[in-house]
Amino acid sequence: MRCEASNPVFGGWCSDPSILRVGRDYYIASSTFEWMPGIHLFHSRDMKHWEQLESPLSDAFLNQEGLEPSCGIWAPNLTWDGERFYLAYTVVYTATSRFKDTYNYVITAPDIRGRWSEPVFVNCIGFDPSVFHDGDGRKYIVNQTMDRRTDRKRFMGVSVTELDPRTLKPLGAPQLVFPGTDRGTTEGPNLMKKDGWYYLTAAEGGTSFGHCVTVARSRSIHGPYEVDPENPMLSSAGSSCVLQKAGHGQFVTDPEGNWYMAHLCSRPLEGKWSILGRECAIQNIVWTEDGWPRLADGEDRPVPHARPAERFRLPDSPECPYPEPPARTAFGDGIPPAWMSLRRTWKKQGMSLEERPGWLRVHGGHSLCSHFEQHLLARRVSGFDFRAETRMDFRPTCFNHTAGLAVLYNCRNWHYLYVSADDSGRPVVCVSTCENGELRDLAEASLPEAKGEYRLCAEGKHGSLRFSFREKGGEARRLGPELDMRILSDEHVNGNGFTSAMIGVCCQDLRGDGCFADFEWFEYA
Repeated sequence: MRCEASNPVFGGWCSDPSILRVGRDYYIASSTFEWMPGIHLFHSRDMKHWEQLESPLSDAFLNQEGLEPSCGIWAPNLTWDGERFYLAYTVVYTATSRFKDTYNYVITAPDIRGRWSEPVFVNCIGFDPSVFHDGDGRKYIVNQTMDRRTDRKRFMGVSVTELDPRTLKPLGAPQLVFPGTDRGTTEGPNLMKKDGWYYLTAAEGGTSFGHCVTVARSRSIHGPYEVDPENPMLSSAGSSCVLQKAGHGQFVTDPEGNWYMAHLCSRPLEGKWSILGRECAIQNIVWTEDGWPRLADGEDRPVPHARPAERFRLPDSPECPYPEPPARTAFGDGIPPAWMSLRRTWKKQGMSLEERPGWLRVHGGHSLCSHFEQHLLARRVSGFDFRAETRMDFRPTCFNHTAGLAVLYNCRNWHYLYVSADDSGRPVVCVSTCENGELRDLAEASLPEAKGEYRLCAEGKHGSLRFSFREKGGEARRLGPELDMRILSDEHVNGNGFTSAMIGVCCQDLRGDGCFADFEWFEYA
């Protein structure tokens, strides 16, 4: 009997998962939006245990300075043509009115670990591109397609454009092949071929609680496409199941021919607040006699509903666990791939591992509300209950010098425990919060002398957050009120909310004096 694993497959943010198998190796690519380096990549040999790989998009390929929250890199799609990996992705530059300014690129590599090619610009007609490799050697880009005209349907449907297999440049104009179903907001298209049919999957219904996966098929890549009569094939809309927002799926097979679908989902706190963002789940799939994919029960029979299951059966292969990442990140040993910075990679955001060996030096940058030089290094919050602590050496001389521990969703929604100085230059430890752009200073503790070294701690407990600190040689002290983690959720933020609560270290220099903070380690458990 095949073993089972739980959904989501790893805790925390993994939006828009694209799954691929090459041989006995499985890979998942997911969105990173304004965070860098761009595109999360994960690898598994058994679909249960996953390791995070280095991200393929560095500063050499992409500068996201100035982009609004939840713009940037959307819905990467990972494919393989027998010789090379292909990663298609969108950079979204605009999130206002009917415009998005969606620039679509493709990069390739013979090895998932790189070196990746220079990005090839394909088009800017919409977002969520995927590359389809047909059996005759022809290649196509499959796009969600937008219409900015106010008297037309904004989400037009899905377009297909043939690509030059060598240059990956379009060979003609896009052809709209599928207008979508009546659920609307058609995006996230993927094409695959099975038994002479072209199957088109799409994410529809919007990416919130009405999200779903719909399926259509055609004998020709250019349509017309017949819609699955039991659509949607996956959705948690209107249900009380644990995995909400289910949608944006992609199929994969194991070497024995069993079918699966990876998709995004959310585990909202109190059924409302997606603090952990959109995560990744996997479902077992079977095919009906008349050729439609269905969610499978424990006996590989189609289930009579489209609700996501909390467990799935694994491929019949040996387990292949990877070493658990240590709770403590010792920055002197380098920056693991789980750590990210905003809009540029950490080396371009005023950080160094060389200036003080064994420590991460963070030079003061802009405020936490900036879209530019925000000198912050963070990792995703992966569970509702957590404890994080860091050791910091910081010697501010005025109130414009701040550094510490931030728990944030974006530049307008965050909680911050930091060290600064008062008007006389004496050190103070403070708590501030920002909720949809409204700043509140909540607590301040004066310190008798400038010892320089501090331990800063954040404890999350099912939607609440408490900060504490300890001076060198002193006792731990709580500071500030119990804070609300729900403001760090998709549903609470104004505008697009497509990412997750993050936690990390940062430094601000709002007078331009050249201040900096050093961080020796960071623990998260």
